[in-house]
Amino acid sequence: MVISVIAINAIFPHRPDLVFGALIFTAPGGIATPFAFNMTYLPQFLTFNNVVPLTSLRIETQEDGVLHDWVALSIAAINGFMTLGAQAANIVNLRVASGHIKNKNVTISGVTSAAGAIGFYAYSDTIGNKMFKTTNAQILALNPTTFENFTAIWVPAMAAVTDTAEILYTKGHRQTYNINDLQAMTPLYQEVPAIMVNNINAYIHQAIFTCAAAHPAYVMSVAVNS
Repeated sequence: MVISVIAINAIFPHRPDLVFGALIFTAPGGIATPFAFNMTYLPQFLTFNNVVPLTSLRIETQEDGVLHDWVALSIAAINGFMTLGAQAANIVNLRVASGHIKNKNVTISGVTSAAGAIGFYAYSDTIGNKMFKTTNAQILALNPTTFENFTAIWVPAMAAVTDTAEILYTKGHRQTYNINDLQAMTPLYQEVPAIMVNNINAYIHQAIFTCAAAHPAYVMSVAVNS
């Protein structure tokens, strides 16, 4: 099922465990076609071409279980997190760890939506010790929903001008943002526009979302086993 292509790898003599921009798998594509491949490490970033959008994508390890279980909407929302600079067209860049984590039995699987090969690349610019985990949550209509201990939260369906995110910072500051505020802050963290709250620096104690309608929320946090 693997289609051979030419890839350029950069291997650094002083860091032989780091391989940058390595092609690790090519999914052949197809309507509702599943794919899966294995790795012996968890990369900092997973990148793939999205000319053929994925219906779903899952990352799990034998040691830690499921870390990420994305659907098309969450892939689009999380794409480019903490990646500054314009991304090439149809490229998805997903952060999955704080850096290269070796000695992990990793399985990456998913389902494609149409014909066309999809090349998956993995790269890291540092050694890592923390794995990220993504969970799916639900914000109830007209019912304040509180999140704690998160790295980032995406709520791409927030739409009403009255939808808000009230943020309580660790030093006691409290700020309420609407969707326009959250979108305006996006360029501080990533080039791909998003409605999200970023807590990668761990200075947020709580985020309280209040929305006129029920919305899915995609929550990234540091995996417990990290």
